Amino acid sequence: MTIRDAKELGPNDFVWDYFCRGPEDSMTERVRAADKAGFSAVGIYLGAWKKLKENPRDIEQLEETLKETNLALANIETLRGWASPSNPSDECLAQESMVWEITNRFQCRYVQVIGDYLGTIEEAANGFASLCDRASEHGLLVGLEPVPEMTNIDNFAIAIEIIERADKENGGICFDSWHLTRSTNDIQDIKRIPQDKIFATQWNDGPLKKQHTDYYTDTLSTRVPPGEGEFELIAFIKALHEVGCEAPIGLEVPSTDLWAIPIEEAAEIVIQAMKNLLSLTKTS
Repeated sequence: MTIRDAKELGPNDFVWDYFCRGPEDSMTERVRAADKAGFSAVGIYLGAWKKLKENPRDIEQLEETLKETNLALANIETLRGWASPSNPSDECLAQESMVWEITNRFQCRYVQVIGDYLGTIEEAANGFASLCDRASEHGLLVGLEPVPEMTNIDNFAIAIEIIERADKENGGICFDSWHLTRSTNDIQDIKRIPQDKIFATQWNDGPLKKQHTDYYTDTLSTRVPPGEGEFELIAFIKALHEVGCEAPIGLEVPSTDLWAIPIEEAAEIVIQAMKNLLSLTKTS
């Protein structure tokens, strides 16, 4: 029995992203809960991979559970340091080696990147293009996620300019409903993304106003399942359909409330919320 190839995932597949749960939940527990709820895949964080490597048996158990459930390991978060004016940082290259290791073993489809660029936008694009070239050797897509306040690639306009200047087939955008709402909250940003360049979506909801002064704290504690907050998610979904988005449906709902309940219940809540929202989209 082989591990499901995540590159086969499409727009009808649901992915349970890593930060839907806290770090105390093992990858094997996540896979089993995701399978029971009806997800097709899960995501992994590089910090979690470091922890797994401390005990090789844990990696074997993850591999066995993925085979048993026929779930894929879809995406890897998160690379930084790639946008250096000259060369990627040593930290980035060390992280990359882990990404290639995970991808080669588990047939992932996508790595998510964020971060600051220190030189010109052209230098950032060159750094992104170079990363895409290295990722292509492993059959991996690279998705640039704009993150406001925490990085200076803080909106879709900058991210789009970088991927267009880089002009790499495997280089595209990660759409996160939280970060769009917290940056420009402009649906036109979605419509400006080049066709076939949305490689991943991360759906969540929340209040329009920040609940914490610190963006990192706010983004990792106050999200709610899709349809339970104040975001314009139905409009976002329709806009993504208009630009031909074929990415899997990722759920990323970091929430202290969801982290506190049993893992299987948390998985069920977010996938059902997204399915309900998609049903509303078809009737509105």
